[in-house]
Amino acid sequence: MFKPSHESPRVEPVFGILIISDSRFRQYLNEGNYGDESGSAAMELLHGVGRTYNPVLVPNNPDSIRGAIATLQSMGANVIITIGGTGVGKRDITVDVVGKLCDKRVDGFGEAFRRLSEAELGPHAFMSRACACVVGDSIIFCLPGSPGAVKLAINSLIKPVILHLLGELIR
Repeated sequence: MFKPSHESPRVEPVFGILIISDSRFRQYLNEGNYGDESGSAAMELLHGVGRTYNPVLVPNNPDSIRGAIATLQSMGANVIITIGGTGVGKRDITVDVVGKLCDKRVDGFGEAFRRLSEAELGPHAFMSRACACVVGDSIIFCLPGSPGAVKLAINSLIKPVILHLLGELIR
């Protein structure tokens, strides 16, 4: 396996976590809180890697998703992890909305995620549209809503390369 042959500038990761879910959003409106194991898992896994903002919750609505991404970027987030909305259902719009914001796609992330997911899910892994792309000076990772998917992506793919990836964005 090859490794980069050059040094990249060191950039501190500033994580923004965006939970995209109609059901969680309705629960929040009705009860004033929402249980989200995936967002909590992301916070825990990213502890000590960089700074992390508390998760932001929005419904499956293009304007809400775009607005939350813009807000996180304006707060200094250079890594945005979206959780939810990556499937093939009618309300799964995260990948479509983020795709329209993309300056550059990072296709290898989705390919690697599906390859790793296949060990647990078998052929169902191909149904995920998990992806990553560069938007301005930020990298956005679109992850499925399941806690297992979030843990797999963060531990196996994001944490091992995030410092190098952020360095490449400013190089």
